[in-house]
Amino acid sequence: MTPAEFRKRLGQLQEVITRGLHYYAAWKNLRFYKEGEVSWSLEEQNEVFDRFRGFFTPVVGALLNMALMQFAKVFDRNRRTASLWNLLEAARQDTSLVPGHTSVEVDAVSSQLQESERTLTGLKRMRDQQLAHVDANPAPVDPLLAGEFDLLVERVKSASNWLSTAHGGHWGSWELQLREVEWQTSRIVGVLVEELHRKRLKAEQIQS
Repeated sequence: MTPAEFRKRLGQLQEVITRGLHYYAAWKNLRFYKEGEVSWSLEEQNEVFDRFRGFFTPVVGALLNMALMQFAKVFDRNRRTASLWNLLEAARQDTSLVPGHTSVEVDAVSSQLQESERTLTGLKRMRDQQLAHVDANPAPVDPLLAGEFDLLVERVKSASNWLSTAHGGHWGSWELQLREVEWQTSRIVGVLVEELHRKRLKAEQIQS
């Protein structure tokens, strides 16, 4: 693989990771109550989700599915894809793609990702049987635990940043973008909570 092709695929990989991070951040903000970080109670948040369940139920499910699909792409071993595995393998075979670094260092990055083997196996099965295809007789798929998936996400970010830095001396920062996703997602919930408060207050005023 030429340096230009490597750089192109690395950029494509970064885009996939960015989409996955955005979907996952939005999903987590809707799926879990952030005690101490928001001005409304868990009961009020649940009331909003129940009141607008025709919107939130499909949206929350779609966000999770899209996040899982993007991260499944990150680990696609098809040689035609711009996946993390393929770029790490290219760098291992030709260390000129990561100047100043050795194949041992590349292997260390790959090994860190392999520590999430259980999550990776579950992710691949879910992609093959439920996300990209619908198997008529799917094999059992262990549930992906949020804590384990969070760890995989951090390892993906770390490996991608290592490759970017090793290849071109720069790495991507997702934190500002993710904070914006989290803030705007929470703001939507907050606006709906305020609207329920307003309607409840108006109803009480009419009754009195």
